[in-house]
Amino acid sequence: MDMDRDPGVERTSKEVAALAPQWTPVSERAAVGLWRLPRAAEAVERALASEDTALRERGWVMVRARVAEEIDSGRDWTREAALWLARGSASWEESARVTGDLSWRARAAGRSALLFLSDAHVASVDPGDPYGRALWHCFLTTLRYDFRCAAIEEFFGRGPRELPDLDPYSDAMRVFALLGRSRTEGLPLLDSVMARAGDDDKVVHALLHGLWLGEDLPDQADRMLRLLEAPAFAGGLGPEALFRKAGALRRLRRYGPALQAVQEAIDGLDPSEVVVHADCVRERSLILADRDLYEAAGAGDRAPAR
Repeated sequence: MDMDRDPGVERTSKEVAALAPQWTPVSERAAVGLWRLPRAAEAVERALASEDTALRERGWVMVRARVAEEIDSGRDWTREAALWLARGSASWEESARVTGDLSWRARAAGRSALLFLSDAHVASVDPGDPYGRALWHCFLTTLRYDFRCAAIEEFFGRGPRELPDLDPYSDAMRVFALLGRSRTEGLPLLDSVMARAGDDDKVVHALLHGLWLGEDLPDQADRMLRLLEAPAFAGGLGPEALFRKAGALRRLRRYGPALQAVQEAIDGLDPSEVVVHADCVRERSLILADRDLYEAAGAGDRAPAR
């Protein structure tokens, strides 16, 4: 029987097409249920092969739900993620988005990608094909979430000096590591990566993270604010971006706008984002402490307008 005309595939494909195209707790629960339907894997492959962007996004929702089950089981979820990204011929943007979300989830659940991936194994795969690129993304993103800048630099340092076809997101991990260690040679590389991927939010977030982590970089806070004006944020700033904005404004002693930004970040958080909530609360405390110290030093009347 032709797979495209199989009643099981047809039914499941219709259910997949009816999913919300965004990965949310609600869509994830729905997707988990769809995996129990007949011929679900074929239906997901069909969605990922579609030229309809919205349907393809629904396919990735299904993939996220499948890999999330692997995370919860304690099995090697990185391989499952890479296999599906290869099956769907994922672009680097899709790979960065899917692996970034899953790496964060796995880390929070105690199933870090670093439990399953060694640097030697990751270095041995080709970052130019979807499977190898997915493993690079899982590995490097998790190192970034762990603030392991030195490990990222060492990983790139052990490989060939020129990496052909290295995607902008992987390059952004290298820039993050340099900026996070306050190395100014990361600044021109930041501009180069932005020129290649200025409209990809995962790239911009990685670069923002590096600037936020570094110390005493030239025009550091102003650079952060300029990144927040990138096309990636044309639809508005999410909680994570607002958190970075608050930190940049605090460095510029613009305490009023900084407090407003961090409060907007808190107000926009999903209830499950407890880690980011804690980061925002700490940032708010830092803003208030910096403001009080600045004013106590007699500079209150010279503070920038709030």
